[in-house]
Amino acid sequence: MNRQQQIDDFTYAFHQVAVGRLVDSPENVIKALATLQRWKDQRGVTASDAYLEEWRVLLTGEISALKNRVCANNDSAATLRNVSPLGFLLSPAERSALHQQNVH
Repeated sequence: MNRQQQIDDFTYAFHQVAVGRLVDSPENVIKALATLQRWKDQRGVTASDAYLEEWRVLLTGEISALKNRVCANNDSAATLRNVSPLGFLLSPAERSALHQQNVH
């Protein structure tokens, strides 16, 4: 498996877990929205603004729609996962375990 496929598999698995945590703890949606705002305030205008706006719209809508969009198996969803504000939802140990699962 090539390196890019490993990264895509990892981000897919990561978001499967992360979206579940949004369902389990809706206050995490507020934290994710705060992350998006912080990025906007710190970075100004960037090439990823359209994706960050899509994240904002998804986070303010139904979680099922967010999951369907972010956890889809297509290039557009993979790109969206690469600019995700959900990084805080998994610990370093959990990330490491997912990475190990996706290396093999």
